[in-house]
Amino acid sequence: MFRGSMVALVTPFKSKSLDEENLKNLISWQVENKTDAIVLCGTTGEAPTLIDDEKIAIFEIATRMAKGKTKVIAGTGTYCTDKTVELTKKAKEIGLDGVLVVVPYYNKPPIEGLIRHFEEIAKVGLPIILYHHPGRTGMKISIENFKKLQAIEEIVAIKEASCDLNFAKQLLENTRFDIISGDDALTVPMMKMGAKGVISVLANVIPKKWKEMSDYCLNHEYDKAQEVYDYYNELVNSMFLETNPICVKYVLSLMGKCRSEMRLPLVEPSSETAKIIRNTISNLIFE
Repeated sequence: MFRGSMVALVTPFKSKSLDEENLKNLISWQVENKTDAIVLCGTTGEAPTLIDDEKIAIFEIATRMAKGKTKVIAGTGTYCTDKTVELTKKAKEIGLDGVLVVVPYYNKPPIEGLIRHFEEIAKVGLPIILYHHPGRTGMKISIENFKKLQAIEEIVAIKEASCDLNFAKQLLENTRFDIISGDDALTVPMMKMGAKGVISVLANVIPKKWKEMSDYCLNHEYDKAQEVYDYYNELVNSMFLETNPICVKYVLSLMGKCRSEMRLPLVEPSSETAKIIRNTISNLIFE
């Protein structure tokens, strides 16, 4: 259902407000470069700093511009089941193709609570990508518990971001879920094992080349995919010198795509990080 190169879109700001003009430009650019899905209001989109009205506005803009041209996926996950259900209902009303729902962070529910959380969201009737990111949520779901979650038919895929290839392999071998890489650096090896695609930070910056790399993987041309990745390896590394999306927004600002403006508690990159990024991109060809 969801496969290929999927961008975890940044949320551009202008003087602390949503920058709708640059948001539209970013969406158009992704559509033009044939990105397979646009994922809104996730980690890279600074979801924790967005109010619900802003999220809904982003969902509406993206749906008007991209629906039918590429998949449009709403990040609706929070650590509150009722709020997540409410946002998911809004996403369905607007017409999005699916939702990305992070494992509830901070309150760390037991498996019984986690199952009930996703059961309530599933009642809305949209396909769900479960976002598994232990480093951010403080929760690593076991393979046995992922097997229990398989009973929820609306969960169609796992965005796997534990940075553990062996764990990804176990998910592929022991569950029915489509697996989607949540780590740019592991995209090629994960797709080589059978993952269906990637929800990517780098696709914000090089959508055409990231799509090319993903397509090579889907066509089992892994050597060609690796060549594309290797060319941009230093850029991948530079994107995570500081907490995402600090670095990717800085690169986009250098490209004239949006401002390097963050909402607190995130801040712009340090002068040292900014210098490394400038040096990195000066040696690359962008398409």
